Amino acid sequence: MSQQIILVDDDETIIETLSYNLKRHGFELAIFNNAMDLFAKLETLNPSLMICDWVLPDLHGPEIIKLLREKNCQFPILMLTGQTGPARVAQGLASGADDYLAKPFSIIELMARVQALMRRSGVKPQADLQKTMQHGNLILDPVAKRVTMDGSPIDLSPKEFTLLKFFMENVDKTLSTEVLLNKVWGADFAGDTKTVAVHIRWLRQKLEADPKNPVLLETVQRSGYRLNKVEAKEVQKS
Repeated sequence: MSQQIILVDDDETIIETLSYNLKRHGFELAIFNNAMDLFAKLETLNPSLMICDWVLPDLHGPEIIKLLREKNCQFPILMLTGQTGPARVAQGLASGADDYLAKPFSIIELMARVQALMRRSGVKPQADLQKTMQHGNLILDPVAKRVTMDGSPIDLSPKEFTLLKFFMENVDKTLSTEVLLNKVWGADFAGDTKTVAVHIRWLRQKLEADPKNPVLLETVQRSGYRLNKVEAKEVQKS
């Protein structure tokens, strides 16, 4: 799964430039033009970092960051600002920002600061997220797009593969339909929300010993779905 970066800015030129460069480095972006939209979607996001402009239509960057910290949001925050005076910089950092970058800035410097903030916060490098994943006797290779169970290949559609991968990245966590739609189908998905239940049913048919009584991919009543923890069996050498 790609690491997610929240970008809060109302300058279309900056949004376009950062979107192109951050996506080129493998990041997923959640873009907001104002604080109201950000806070409306905050619970559906799982960011590794946030980039926030100082001047926005409703709240200024320091006010947004202070509210996020009050909500116990711990992800690192990089502030973009034309406010380069010592007092303004101190105000931004005091609000809870981890670093700041003065405008105009170079993309090379921005990417270096993003990577440095992630390292300091303990976020895994992007390359680590492409390693083979194992859950019991279920193995998923994100590069080869291959899934096996007990050594036998499991034929999944692209969307089933992405859905299973997201569950394996969040083992033993209850994931709501809204979160699954946002992460697997995308924030712009406008189809029927029942598509999640349909794809869950298809996954169970391929992964569960008894799909009608699932033990691996469980429904959590009125909350969502959970991939339960399992223990891997020992592999017998021949």
